[in-house]
Amino acid sequence: MNYLQHFNTDKVVEACIAGAGDFGRGVLRQARQMRGLSARIAIDIHADKAVEALRHAGVPEAQIMVCHSASDAEQAWENGFFIATASFETIKALPFDILVESTGIPDVGARYAEAALLAGKHVGIATKETESVVGPYLTRLAYQQGRLFTPMDGDQPSLLIGLLTWAKTLGFEIIAAGKSSEYDFIWDEANATVECNGVRYPAAGLSDLWELPPGGEREVVEARSRLLADIPQISVPDLCEMVNVANATGLCPDRPEFHAMVLRTAEVPTLLDLQAEGGVLQGLKRLEVFNCLRRPDELSFAGGVFVVVRCEDPHVWTLLRDKGHVLSRSERSAMIYLPRHLLGLEAPISLLDVVLNQQTSGGGHATTPSFDLTARATQPIAAGQRLEMRGHHRHIEGLRPEIHPAEPLSPSAKVPFYLLPGAEVIRDIAPQQPITLADVALPDSTLRQLRCQQDELFKQQYAVDNAEHASTLA
Repeated sequence: MNYLQHFNTDKVVEACIAGAGDFGRGVLRQARQMRGLSARIAIDIHADKAVEALRHAGVPEAQIMVCHSASDAEQAWENGFFIATASFETIKALPFDILVESTGIPDVGARYAEAALLAGKHVGIATKETESVVGPYLTRLAYQQGRLFTPMDGDQPSLLIGLLTWAKTLGFEIIAAGKSSEYDFIWDEANATVECNGVRYPAAGLSDLWELPPGGEREVVEARSRLLADIPQISVPDLCEMVNVANATGLCPDRPEFHAMVLRTAEVPTLLDLQAEGGVLQGLKRLEVFNCLRRPDELSFAGGVFVVVRCEDPHVWTLLRDKGHVLSRSERSAMIYLPRHLLGLEAPISLLDVVLNQQTSGGGHATTPSFDLTARATQPIAAGQRLEMRGHHRHIEGLRPEIHPAEPLSPSAKVPFYLLPGAEVIRDIAPQQPITLADVALPDSTLRQLRCQQDELFKQQYAVDNAEHASTLA
């Protein structure tokens, strides 16, 4: 596709960036290099951080105004200033086209996204935690307002949806799709260690598990996972992104906790195929995450996305294999992949598409709450404890993520993972127990309020999807 033709217009799209972290900074910087995108507004809970983000994007400090009221913001806008503020309310009346929600805080994401849509703005969502709980509701609200709610290129959900729909458009049979975990497993053979996210782990014996023997692929991969058990092999962000893809595309996981195998890139189509074909999958159209095992001199797959398709024409796929494409050992399946994501640097493609072409990068109006990201205890949790979201990966200590068919909030229902931050445990929870609404008292929040509205809006859809997917994830 010729992108210059695709966006052939003189209109300049005006964006407002909420969240002055890495993603938001990337959009601010890229807008400074583009003719078709302007980003003059930055919001952060600390206005000085928004100022810093604008400065790092190359905006002279003399052109930045910190605004604390709507009237200040209006005057700054009319005078051509860049605006830094701590509140969406301060700038919501300004004539920008689209909000980039990249705060990474689930409840703030819900509050900002809803407010922007009600103010007549489009919304691009990078706060995947918010989308995992109420994405279908916000998608529907956007349509009711004559606006669009979309994930953005630069994050894996949008890139995977793009790759998957490209493959569907071409008529490929989809076996599986997914992503690699954020951090490669890098093998130092000389020192018998594996490095992941800057930490070295002992890996004596990995040399014996480096190659997969014909007919013994699954057994060796299982042995790898056991050998490297000290390295986290699944994370909350990975499954959070995959639940958003599931709700946008209709694909589903093969099991609630995913297989999350440790694989070399060339092994992916062999293992992510049906069991009858030598893989691990129980059915077609499955979502999966794998951990990329590689040597230091091999290319990274960290955070990349892929789709595994059936090879229908042996002659054509033999030709493609000889050109370096990745086929399974049986040559019955192949992996097509995009081993990169550029965060906010490529998000403007989605912003332009929404505003100029009225096209989303996600599931669009068809997005439904088929699955929820939920939590299962990995240790005893005593009544009276408060659950806290921590760290870059937005995890909650003592809980592991799973994906299950979505259901409305009720005492017996598994609670969506990102409704749990700030919740008080009201009865003892045993290891391996799923967290239900009967176990916790949830804090009141915009996110919870919107989830209740989503439950009411989609209550018939929940019943249909629950029946369809329950047997798959039993």
